[in-house]
Amino acid sequence: MTIKTTSSFKSKIKDVATYAVLIGIGLGVGLGAKKAYTWYNEAPAYVETNTAVHFANTEQKVVIYGTQWCPFCTKAKAFLTDNNIPFVERDIEKDGQKVSALFDTIGTPGIPKIVIGNRILTGFNQAVLQQELKQQQLL
Repeated sequence: MTIKTTSSFKSKIKDVATYAVLIGIGLGVGLGAKKAYTWYNEAPAYVETNTAVHFANTEQKVVIYGTQWCPFCTKAKAFLTDNNIPFVERDIEKDGQKVSALFDTIGTPGIPKIVIGNRILTGFNQAVLQQELKQQQLL
């Protein structure tokens, strides 16, 4: 009788261990797939293009396209203000058709759009913004 119990107990441990390994593999594959999908679809830190049209009629070296209600636009403007970097603010909802048309030339969705030199940054990423400002010798 004891032999059957021990054998049965070992069999149950093997079953539980097998299920645990299979669940672990499934979770690992799922998490890996999610990371790969996120990495593949992640927007680049900036787009390099001819930005001369965005600096027409201004002497400033930084232009921000955004809205009043966007918290990341507010953070970007606060960062620039705190670091004494002059910029032109263009509200894509309130500043009229000309600003909307300029914003539309950028082509990618999302705000804020921060134009520095020949690069357009999407969103507020403080590290990327600092790097670009240093590269343009503005910070």
